[in-house]
Amino acid sequence: MSAPTPGPLEILATGLGHLRRHPVLTFGIVMMGALLSALATLLQTRLRLPDDLTTQGALGFAAMVPLLLYVVPRFLAYLDAERLNHSKNALNQWKDHFEARWLKTFGARLLLYLVAGLGATMCFFPGIIVLALFGWTPLRVLLRGDALVPAARTSLALMAKAWPLVVRTILLILGAYLFVMVGVVSGIGLLIPEPTPWQRLTHPAMWGGRLVMGLLDLALSVCLLALYHAIEPTLEAPEKAE
Repeated sequence: MSAPTPGPLEILATGLGHLRRHPVLTFGIVMMGALLSALATLLQTRLRLPDDLTTQGALGFAAMVPLLLYVVPRFLAYLDAERLNHSKNALNQWKDHFEARWLKTFGARLLLYLVAGLGATMCFFPGIIVLALFGWTPLRVLLRGDALVPAARTSLALMAKAWPLVVRTILLILGAYLFVMVGVVSGIGLLIPEPTPWQRLTHPAMWGGRLVMGLLDLALSVCLLALYHAIEPTLEAPEKAE
């Protein structure tokens, strides 16, 4: 008899539990994100680039590419192997699987965001619909080794079967994320109303904000992984590796 499907609060707790079980890895990833974020500000200062939101955003995204492209997906692949030991991502083979899949995963995520972005330029809702229906595609490529089209089909099938739970859980996760983010941004704004590049590089409040936001972003990723684990059995019984 299969276990009952967990609710949104249980999924959220499971995701955060991943971080509690691996404090050293969690701290390392968060600190790496903070350092990369500071590197973007340092480059802006050294190259004397314009101090505007466009420049800050472009440099910040470029600095985070190693984290988004490799480090966080690797952590997710390990957590999946640790929790499920699925035959397609077994605990004793997850590193090999990850090395074979991480670049394909990035390509799938990039394509998803491009299509969603094109939809959003025409009207807001098509972009949201694309993300909702095909948002699990990159995880299927990363964790189960699916090719792009089968991964997209599986994502669509997952949403067709489990969309009420997905919607409720994502609303809870995003609500918690936005609540903390607004608190962090507001607190920094009170301490440094108009930070200069040097203040963004050296002020303790900026470093605290980087660490909290890095932890928040990582928590979002692992909570979405926990949600995926909760809905995956609607399509297939998890296979145990030998």
